[in-house]
Amino acid sequence: MTLKEVMKKDIVTITPNMSVREAAKKMKDEKIGCLLVTENDSLRGILTDRDIVCTVVANGKDPNYTMVKDIMNGDVVYTSPDTDIFEAFKIMAGHKIRRLPLKFDGRLEGIVSISDLAPILKREMDDFFHVEEIYHH
Repeated sequence: MTLKEVMKKDIVTITPNMSVREAAKKMKDEKIGCLLVTENDSLRGILTDRDIVCTVVANGKDPNYTMVKDIMNGDVVYTSPDTDIFEAFKIMAGHKIRRLPLKFDGRLEGIVSISDLAPILKREMDDFFHVEEIYHH
């Protein structure tokens, strides 16, 4: 199974020069925990609710005057929608990330989160162990 089958295609983006307060409001309005930061149709970074809490709120910074570009993760790990879900899980585990943007031909196509993959991985593992049990009895 590939990520194309489970990815979310509705990508919510922001710009690097947006205030953290505006970004947080967008997360709240969209009911999401992450925004992709784009500029000139190019992926520049990723901003998570955790980034806002740990970098802005916990340090007493003013979210009205703190810009997304100052706290976003600019070293974005991404993969293709054609990536196998097990490979995607390995990528996420290896980089200790919970969300994985998907690009194809240089364009953002979607995003997957660990919570999108976990039920599928569990089902696949359950099926595997069920088959193993049948063969060994």
